[in-house]
Amino acid sequence: MSNIHNLTVGHCNIQGGLTGISKTLQISEMIKKYEMDILSLNETNLNDSIATNTLNIPANYTFLRNDRGTGSRGGCGLIISNKVAYDDKVKVNTDLPTIEAKWIKVKSSNYYICGFYRSSGYCKLDDFIDYFTECMIKLRGKKVIWIGDINVDQNKINDLDYRKLDSALKSFNMVQTIQNYTRVAKRGNKFTYSTIDVIITNCYSDFESSSVLPEQVGDHFSLKCVLQFKVELPPKFEKISFHNYSSSGGGPTPQNPPKLSPLLEICYIHQGVK
Repeated sequence: MSNIHNLTVGHCNIQGGLTGISKTLQISEMIKKYEMDILSLNETNLNDSIATNTLNIPANYTFLRNDRGTGSRGGCGLIISNKVAYDDKVKVNTDLPTIEAKWIKVKSSNYYICGFYRSSGYCKLDDFIDYFTECMIKLRGKKVIWIGDINVDQNKINDLDYRKLDSALKSFNMVQTIQNYTRVAKRGNKFTYSTIDVIITNCYSDFESSSVLPEQVGDHFSLKCVLQFKVELPPKFEKISFHNYSSSGGGPTPQNPPKLSPLLEICYIHQGVK
């Protein structure tokens, strides 16, 4: 049985919940089911009072995070299998304070992956496009993948915001690969359908697939893309201990590590490629 597969990258807008049980179970199950090497998270809703090592992240995975500086809302991050060699010191820093993004370079490849979140009420589209342009200029000649919630509906092709974003993508030969709805929201007695979670890339020819998953976290559906680049399968899931801090006003701090007993323990066995 081979322990090698194509690099698999996922995304979901979780709308908080990393300090509780329900959504972290969903995330862990999704990583296991789709053998994800990298999972981009949006709206992590964390702040510097919550230590990373107190979060319910699957064993043998690392969580890189970028919290929103103005409070607990927003933020983004990447959950990465320890089998994936990467560099998180990608030099694409910006002076724009409202940019929420986390970059890595997959080692032994030319792939640069950005997990990002653009909230309409926090980051102006023009600012995001400026950041996007700055990054793509710095990464000219590289294979780049942006994955996250852009909050620009890809179905409203006549809207000004769509046209602005589309123009920026075309200037760097980038394409948006997600075609189906990614969010279903209820407004009064009506449901709205939009495609605001996206995968943007200049190396679509390297993709084996790009799709919307049936898994829904909050009112967003999750995404997955598979690249034709071989990596080791994600490691076996060891026993996972879940703590629920949702009723205590937030998670423990680095100065006050958790002292609770696990509320739930699950043992996953990785079946490998069939």
